[in-house]
Amino acid sequence: MDIFDEIKSIGKHTCVARIGGFRPENTDLNWFGGNFLCDPLEAWPEDNGSLLVPLLQIYVPDIKDGHIIFGDHMLVQIYIDKNHLPIDINRNGDGWKIVFYKDIEQLKTTETPKPANILKSFPVRWEINEVRDYPCWEESWEHIDMTEINENEELNDRFFDEFDRYSKTKIGGYASYIQSPISDEFEFILQISSEEKPGLMIGDNGNIYIYKSNIDNDWYLYWDCY
Repeated sequence: MDIFDEIKSIGKHTCVARIGGFRPENTDLNWFGGNFLCDPLEAWPEDNGSLLVPLLQIYVPDIKDGHIIFGDHMLVQIYIDKNHLPIDINRNGDGWKIVFYKDIEQLKTTETPKPANILKSFPVRWEINEVRDYPCWEESWEHIDMTEINENEELNDRFFDEFDRYSKTKIGGYASYIQSPISDEFEFILQISSEEKPGLMIGDNGNIYIYKSNIDNDWYLYWDCY
């Protein structure tokens, strides 16, 4: 098989976030920046006494193959510390939290507490990107022997011309790293990017990446920026 056909064979579709730009409905369950569903009997998520900022709420049935990605959970929420992002790769609960609900009947739309209310909330629509994601140069070596391309300038140029990945908020596909990829011990699940509408800036126009560990099956966060 031609090496470029090999690369094409590992391309993945991704669910990309359309944030706002449409009229919100009472049935909207996917949100960026707030308007989260919470259990009225539970306290707002916090870390070391600091209330966490609501980033993204995902209604799993709206995601293609969502049950494969998130198991039997119905709702997934991601929160971060407003004062600092974790350094390096951090496990769930260490400066950030991912929260899962298998049943949402008891949940109620909850106003974000003032200390954590720093983003504008927008409903989200998830859409399948028709253009496939492909791994970056460094990550490609984990899947394919790239020596042939590495040793040929013309093939090298062709690789960077033809193979890219969606760079904004998405579920699935390949991480759109700004710096170098992390260990393949971690399975990439979703990306939350700096987004203008809600007012989220991650470092200098950076991204947050959420993974599941192939070793301990726990959830981890990493981020990078320019």
